[in-house]
Amino acid sequence: MMLGALRSRPDQNISLRGGHGIYIANTFLFAPRSELRMLKRSYMVAVIDGDGIGPDIVREAKRVLRSAQERFAFRLEYVNTPMGDLVKKKTGEPVPKRSLETFLRCDAGLKGPVGETTRDLVETLRFNLDLYANVRPARSYPSITPPALRPDIDIVVIRENTEGLYRSIESEVIPGVWTATGVYTEKACERVSRFSFELARKRLKRGGRGEVVLAHKANIFRKTHGMFRDIFRRVSKDYPEIGCRDLYADAVCALMVKEPHKFDIVLAENLIADLLSDLAGQVAGGLGMTAATNFNIEKRIGYFEPTHGCAYDIAGTRRANPLGQISSAALMLDFLGTYHEDKRLLDAAEAIENSVRDYLTKSSHEELPIELGGKADTEAVGTAVSKLVRLYSKQD
Repeated sequence: MMLGALRSRPDQNISLRGGHGIYIANTFLFAPRSELRMLKRSYMVAVIDGDGIGPDIVREAKRVLRSAQERFAFRLEYVNTPMGDLVKKKTGEPVPKRSLETFLRCDAGLKGPVGETTRDLVETLRFNLDLYANVRPARSYPSITPPALRPDIDIVVIRENTEGLYRSIESEVIPGVWTATGVYTEKACERVSRFSFELARKRLKRGGRGEVVLAHKANIFRKTHGMFRDIFRRVSKDYPEIGCRDLYADAVCALMVKEPHKFDIVLAENLIADLLSDLAGQVAGGLGMTAATNFNIEKRIGYFEPTHGCAYDIAGTRRANPLGQISSAALMLDFLGTYHEDKRLLDAAEAIENSVRDYLTKSSHEELPIELGGKADTEAVGTAVSKLVRLYSKQD
């Protein structure tokens, strides 16, 4: 059903290309074969504006995407796909059936943060559609240190996105006594472990540290986290060139503050990785810059969003940092470009990420986002990155 729902259109333009693939945290993860491909006329994107600052930062991501379309000659068609708190107030449903149907008809989704209805969207999209790969890069630069703890942080937190305590299966045993049940399966643990080692292998070829750390609490959850740990260790044997450690999650938290530059890839179950990814984003400069994927590689379906919340307190004030949303848009283009083997989108994704880097490293302090101590409001940040994308020229 999910694969069938991914929309394709009659193609007209022909392109011969190869050598690209899923590009996450400066790394191509999977490389499709070179072959003669017909380029799509356009790609349908389900846009979930979200709540709070969501519409503000999604607007800036679309501004940057507009420049990318002009620069690299491709076309996106946006389809409004309402979900979240505001939609629930209006319709009584956080994820209306019509919105879900729209999402499934589109090639990918671009999502802003939502508020108290996050649980509903997580269940409908991540769990029900089996979007198991939640990849959250966090990278710092000298120009934003501080607030980043160090200038050389390059962490990728990989979150098993479909199981764990995050499934929030809660039951009232007797009045006033509740239990929460976690779900852990061998299939999910092996799938995400292998995904993590594959990414580490690709990052190693591009200068990465070549290590995966599993954060767990197998000393307490001996059966569930213990199974994850044992599967992780077994999978690691298929990647002898990749370093492998498993550490208690609380130790990872301490080390991520003490020596964040020594981490490459950190893997964890759903809830632990949710916490660690926010910590990684903050030590690398701020949550406003962190992007995330939610996709299933095999089923070719996914949506892309920043990792932070909807920040109702600054909604409409123009103080929100849109860089995480903009980087999420770049991840979306890479996803689309990979599976449709469209070099235009792959080049555009690289251009956006490099433009974000150039904006952060070459701007004056005052030109940086307010979150980073600068004076640039939401629109100013989006406009600056958009201009860099329009002028982008790849340096071979």
